[in-house]
Amino acid sequence: MRQEDRNKQVSLKFGKVIKVFPLVDLPQKHIVVKSSKELHGWWPGKRECTAERMLVNPYNGCTHNCSFCYAHAMWGYFNLYNSQKIVTVFEDFHLEVARQLDGLELACCGYLSPVTDPFQPLNIKYRLSEKLIKVFVDRNLPIEFITKNVVTDEALRLMEKQTHSFGQVSIITPDEDLRRRLVPGGASTEKLLDNLILLKQAGKFAVCRIDPIIPGITDDKKHLQKLVGMAVNAGADHIITSCMDIPQKIRPSLIAHLAGINSSIPRLYKELYTENLDGQWHANINFRRLLFQMMADICRQHGVGFALCMEYESAGGLVRGLNREFMTTRNCEGADVPLYIRQGSVFHPVNCDGACLLCSNPVCGIIELAGGGAWKLKDYRRWSKEINQAKEYTLF
Repeated sequence: MRQEDRNKQVSLKFGKVIKVFPLVDLPQKHIVVKSSKELHGWWPGKRECTAERMLVNPYNGCTHNCSFCYAHAMWGYFNLYNSQKIVTVFEDFHLEVARQLDGLELACCGYLSPVTDPFQPLNIKYRLSEKLIKVFVDRNLPIEFITKNVVTDEALRLMEKQTHSFGQVSIITPDEDLRRRLVPGGASTEKLLDNLILLKQAGKFAVCRIDPIIPGITDDKKHLQKLVGMAVNAGADHIITSCMDIPQKIRPSLIAHLAGINSSIPRLYKELYTENLDGQWHANINFRRLLFQMMADICRQHGVGFALCMEYESAGGLVRGLNREFMTTRNCEGADVPLYIRQGSVFHPVNCDGACLLCSNPVCGIIELAGGGAWKLKDYRRWSKEINQAKEYTLF
């Protein structure tokens, strides 16, 4: 093999198996992978998310290149971007998702996508995000997205057709110069606010994620008051926030990057980031409580809902979620999105608010779902068999 051909290949080791993929240079470096990966719910372990979601990641790795992104510490295809700035594209993933959904009688809202941005620039070439939205909407299943980039007109047109679909827009600062230093590849603050406007014009519930708040960089009260005000004026119905946590793997590089913005960061973080939960460094609980109370008060003043994302404290050897202390809505995303049960060729909503983590009387008939869990496709298939045996459903 010629040297130039070797340079256009990427090798990845999975256990004892080495896989080789052709490298595609344009529009950004990426590989295209055929995958039969399955829909699944939240990850095992700590669970604060009140509602069930089917996680859909058409891309691994993201050219927004946020310095604080926890995916930099992840493995497999995610690590390929962190180490070599190569994105992984899951070819025709929408067809696999469609096949899986068509084998179910029970489903929940799709989540596009919880780890890497579904509307990053590479999506212009492959349009996997729009194709996945269509897969859900064609079956009358809700789907949500979360993005730091411009939402496409096609995506919004599709989501208009489905009652419970909604969008989340991540905006971490009203300062455009600061945003570019923190999120080099994302859309401008102005365009992100436009996303919220467009969501409201499409009749969709709009969430603004100020997520994460970065101590010493974006945690000033006036800074946050301004950002919440801008988001609400653009149409945000709900605010979600978190305080930046730091995976051990990226702690040195992240602190070095942020020190270029604020030279006191190394000293501040040495004093502040003292709590380690499962390999993630968290700001001490007293700092976080004050921060979250401030944000809750700001949101209350603006008349919008408020919740936290993946925030915990260690108490007496147990890990306890903080949402029960600060959340002002039933569901942490602000929107009540029920489970869906198949009726013929499409799905219809169950008469519930979708807050499975808080549920004590599951009208869907699936007792396991009440109280939350980390569910896989096999669980949905098992529940689908149970539902096939049931005769009555309570629907909207």
